[in-house]
Amino acid sequence: MRIALTGASGMLGGACLRQLAARGDQVVALGRGSAAPLVPTLPGIAHRRTDYSVDDLRLALRDVDAVVHLAALRANAEADRSGCRPYLEANVGSTGNLLIAALANGIRTFCLASSIAVYARHNAQPWRESDPPAPMSHYGISKLACEHLAALYGEQGGMRVVALRIAQIIGDDRSRQHGMLLRFIALARRQQSLSLWGSGAAARDLVYVEDVVGAILLALDDDRPGGTYNIGGGRAFSNLEVAETINEVFLNPGGLSVDPAHPDEASCQFMNCELAQRQLGWQRQWSLRAALDELRRRGV
Repeated sequence: MRIALTGASGMLGGACLRQLAARGDQVVALGRGSAAPLVPTLPGIAHRRTDYSVDDLRLALRDVDAVVHLAALRANAEADRSGCRPYLEANVGSTGNLLIAALANGIRTFCLASSIAVYARHNAQPWRESDPPAPMSHYGISKLACEHLAALYGEQGGMRVVALRIAQIIGDDRSRQHGMLLRFIALARRQQSLSLWGSGAAARDLVYVEDVVGAILLALDDDRPGGTYNIGGGRAFSNLEVAETINEVFLNPGGLSVDPAHPDEASCQFMNCELAQRQLGWQRQWSLRAALDELRRRGV
């Protein structure tokens, strides 16, 4: 299969390139040319620059069978200060253009990386695909809009569309070196104490990057049904559990403290992934401990 991949320079994109190349697919890595893909020299991978205009994308997608759309502006404080506009331009605009170009080229499968951010905190947990989405952020609004666009164009053009609502990804994410997980790993490697806010009860859905790639590969299978699927850890991992597991894996016993200056966070979020298991045949393979041990082995 010949697959066009956006977001190849990111952590998830790099992992996708490796696995697609390993199974013998031909990959066209699309990018604006400002960042080199993480895996630039694997056989079977071509690189094409695009400005994400419809005309340019029509040319870039001229000979591919499927599109995996990972590129997106992720949630960040700087963009949030400008409201929805940065996310609508970067996420919704580029996704719409990509869908138009895909239909013009007769592409049969479109896989969209969506997000757990489309759900609302007031929904009963675990969140299911049948729950009414109500995003609480500009980023979440943009990802939900991308889902609707993909479904619309897919229905109009007879293109199979798979939207994966992905939880927080565990991995060597260079753009999130200051995030809690990688910051805690760095501290544990230096045998320094990990500081938690409150009791560390705040919890989130976590999934290892290789498990997400597994879902993407299944989504590309023409025999699997299109639709929207949750891809996550299947439960909530508290900050305390994450910190304790990091300390165990990175041999940092007792390196844990509580910061009383910050109130305890009460947030908790996780998704039910049974639909992906039934219809895609996807199953999470990596536990939190196994994922962290792999990151330790790789020197993250």
